[in-house]
Amino acid sequence: MDPSYFQIAEASGGDLLMLAPWEIADSAALLQASSKHPHTIFRLGGTINPGAHEFRVPIDPAVESVMFSISVQCLQTAEVLDPSGQPPSGEGVTDLSNVAERVVIVNRPAAGTWTIRAAGSGVAGVMVTARTAVSLANVEFAAVGSDRFRPVPVAGVDNIVRIAVAGQPARVEGAMVNAAAKEIAPLTFAPGDAPGVYVSRFTPGSEPFRVLIRGSDSGGGRFQRVHAPLLTAR
Repeated sequence: MDPSYFQIAEASGGDLLMLAPWEIADSAALLQASSKHPHTIFRLGGTINPGAHEFRVPIDPAVESVMFSISVQCLQTAEVLDPSGQPPSGEGVTDLSNVAERVVIVNRPAAGTWTIRAAGSGVAGVMVTARTAVSLANVEFAAVGSDRFRPVPVAGVDNIVRIAVAGQPARVEGAMVNAAAKEIAPLTFAPGDAPGVYVSRFTPGSEPFRVLIRGSDSGGGRFQRVHAPLLTAR
């Protein structure tokens, strides 16, 4: 696989589809499904070691439909389990899997912690995206003292990060996470100058990162959302 394809997908927050040439003609269903699930709940990208890996993903009551996508260069097995530990089944479940990718779509998923199990090696991307009213609508940065906001932070200085969250959450907290979805540093958000806007401050390091938020919605349900692009300060 051309490394630049993976790098562009990560930096832009786009889909990572590991399709063989003969599978491209059948990719329309995958792309259409992806466009209907625009909000990211979990994203991991990188190289995984041979063996089994497990990822736990919180699904909240505001999620109307969720799409689990597991792409591994040398995929051996992949499964999605609901909060009860069982594979989802029934009329509301769609499986669009192929040789190198497992894609499962669940309408009206049960709220709780879902589990993704994958075995394989090489370049991998694990994405959980959703159709939901609670979303991380915008993320932008500006050097402290400047009112010029942009999509990436300014290197070497303290930055203001400003986010917009749709869905009227009751509480919002956040963190910077790396490409492997591991937390780098917390982000303490305060209300901004408009409804649904929150601000925080941080000094970016050299490691690429994503912005993650978590909190509770108006009904008390816990949620998590991720800004899909993998950002590097410059």
